[in-house]
Amino acid sequence: MPITLLKSLELHSDKLWSIDSAKGLMATASSDRKIKLVNLRATDIREVEELDDSTHKKSVRSVAFRPHSSILAAGSFDSTISVWGQDENEDTQGTFQETELLAIIEGHENEVKSVAWSHAGEFLASCSRDKSVWIWEADEMGEEYECLSVLQEHSQDVKHVAWHPSMNLLASSSYDDTIRLWREDSDDWECVTVLNGHEGTVWCSAFETSESQLRLVSCSDDATVRVWKYVEEGDDGEDIWTLEAVLPRIHSRAVYSVSWSPGGFIASVGSDGLLVVYKETELGTWEVVAEKEEAHGVFEINTVKWANVNNKELLLTGGDDGNANVWSFDP
Repeated sequence: MPITLLKSLELHSDKLWSIDSAKGLMATASSDRKIKLVNLRATDIREVEELDDSTHKKSVRSVAFRPHSSILAAGSFDSTISVWGQDENEDTQGTFQETELLAIIEGHENEVKSVAWSHAGEFLASCSRDKSVWIWEADEMGEEYECLSVLQEHSQDVKHVAWHPSMNLLASSSYDDTIRLWREDSDDWECVTVLNGHEGTVWCSAFETSESQLRLVSCSDDATVRVWKYVEEGDDGEDIWTLEAVLPRIHSRAVYSVSWSPGGFIASVGSDGLLVVYKETELGTWEVVAEKEEAHGVFEINTVKWANVNNKELLLTGGDDGNANVWSFDP
């Protein structure tokens, strides 16, 4: 199952931290304080816009598109979140233009490490070096935000937040080596599970897109990729989860990012420069089906995302070289 490089875009002058895609558009975030937009539908896969780099005073660490829209949130090391709106009228090339700043969200006391939208776009989650996770309620236009809850149960820096694709279930990954799962309870949010097992910082997690079962993949400084499975609701109201699998140990150093495709494949990247794709051969048993060494040359890879463009599954990666690489994957 080959991974083929379709395009390497030299977008940033410093580390590329985060990638997201929607409607054939890719957004990237970097230490150079810039956010770039790329048209994945164009035959030449080209950059189409650079957002105002004076908006954030420090690195932009995370970008996330709001589901079913072209609204983009970006979290920065300057402790703020910016929200951007793009013209919904596409030209013949499928390019969104005239991006405008809709809002600046303040509240965190330290670097914002990750932002993520809930499946319906109603909630925006953010996490920070200040050890907290914030839940924001957004209006339809993406211009007004109300903080609904500040979650402070992690004991260290929170690295990443991820929503389930069809329910209001949030996962947060932390420097404290744990993953916490959060659900809405009346007018507040509560932690329903703590996943323990990683022996180092948990950098990222991603839910399976299938609705037939509830599973989560995570990755860590301990060089492992793990799959967790929901079992049942406990007597105390908390959810019971179990470690279903530790994927084949291919990475030799920290794994920074994982992504679970609608087709059932898991991709991982990390500080060893590997891009790895795994397939489940039977329930709970996984094998490596594709591996690309030095996917960004000698540089570490910080982020990986699956994207469906023109009915094809693509892999998007970003690294310390400042490049965004677009890969085809032939299952």
